[in-house]
Amino acid sequence: MPAPPLTNPPPPLTAFGLSHAGRARPQNEDAFGVYVANRLFIVTDGMGGHNAGEVASQLAVDEIAAFFESFHGDPRQDWPFPVDRDRSLGANLLIVGMKVANQKIRQAADAERARNKMACTAVALAVGDHQVSIAHAGDARAYRLREGRLKRLTTDHSILAEMLAARPDMGEAEIAAFSHRNVVTKALGSKPEVDPSLYVGRFQKEDLFLLCSDGLWGSVKDEVIAEILHPVTDLEVGCHLLVDAANDAGGPDNITVLLVRVG
Repeated sequence: MPAPPLTNPPPPLTAFGLSHAGRARPQNEDAFGVYVANRLFIVTDGMGGHNAGEVASQLAVDEIAAFFESFHGDPRQDWPFPVDRDRSLGANLLIVGMKVANQKIRQAADAERARNKMACTAVALAVGDHQVSIAHAGDARAYRLREGRLKRLTTDHSILAEMLAARPDMGEAEIAAFSHRNVVTKALGSKPEVDPSLYVGRFQKEDLFLLCSDGLWGSVKDEVIAEILHPVTDLEVGCHLLVDAANDAGGPDNITVLLVRVG
């Protein structure tokens, strides 16, 4: 009898996350989750007063992670939302997981008046055997650093992003003066239903993925992020350098960064 074909194990992952309140906000309403064993990584950014943003952020991380682990272990269960059979298991887990989180956040908001209208933006990365899946709602972003080049893998769900799509020639001064530049058009908890966007792509060995809240990219330009990360081999050091850069730029918002290296 011939020997069974050899299968290559999925490449190992290393990851580190860091969150900081910044220099202007009294509290940190961001959250993140690092689940190396499940090859899942999440960053969320809360919205809403009376600590509600912090509650929404942490609830989203917990619900996405719990759903991912449960249904990855047994995908034959009855799914709470329809799946797309043209997508991978990882992609469906992220999309449906965010829909579950959206539902849970709204239920929690309805149960307590102080949490009314709480919501959060979210970005989540799942690393498979050959490809990554990234789902997001709002303006939390995902980037990939490959051979020194930084590429943004998500498109913000925001009024500013829509404006830039219609008018790509807008200058920095005009963008800074745009009164609705911080208004997001999608978030977990803001509406009864959410339709996260999805990115799927193959990875290469030594790819470095960055998930972050707008407290980073709103203060530190993409080219500076690339300059900071390109020489870094220690992910903890890289996270601290990014947070320091955002704070050095004024730290006007909560800052969360999460780095994942493949291989």
